[in-house]
Amino acid sequence: MDKFNDELLQEYLDGTLDDETRRAVEAHLARSPEARAQLAELQALFASLEALPELPLTTDLSVAVVTAIGRETAASTTLSAGVARPLPRWVWGLLLGQVAVAVLLLGRVWSALVDWWGTGQAIATDWLATVQMSLLGWVNEFWLGVTAVWQQPTLPTLSIDLPTAQWALLFGLALVVWLAGNRLLFVND
Repeated sequence: MDKFNDELLQEYLDGTLDDETRRAVEAHLARSPEARAQLAELQALFASLEALPELPLTTDLSVAVVTAIGRETAASTTLSAGVARPLPRWVWGLLLGQVAVAVLLLGRVWSALVDWWGTGQAIATDWLATVQMSLLGWVNEFWLGVTAVWQQPTLPTLSIDLPTAQWALLFGLALVVWLAGNRLLFVND
């Protein structure tokens, strides 16, 4: 086995290795007396650690640990937000130099950009006008088709002309049905 180390032996003792790696470690242990001696040392160390008595802590360190973690978190947040340190002067100089070079280059090619912009603008305007005209023609045809449906003969309207007494009777009946329905909904079984 070419990558045999203490970590593999510890994982072997903990039983956390997959089957293939465990078999490779066992094969290596069978072939190598040095590896077996190393395994015996680790087993003896773990056994002696388990034999130590458990001592109670006399001081509760949890408050101090939580406070220290809070301070470190606040400090790292401040540093990561860029508040703690200003940029060095050479960075500002580099940025200023880049702006100056960009202005000089833009000045050299300004007339070519203006000519190109004018030509490109004319081409774009012509193309856009063509697209707009074809789109407007299609929208006009679509709108004529939609409005043609609306221009069909109208259907007869349905009107209910009842005397006031019959309307009152209908509303009263609806009120009785509504009250009975609600009463039935709120009755406990």
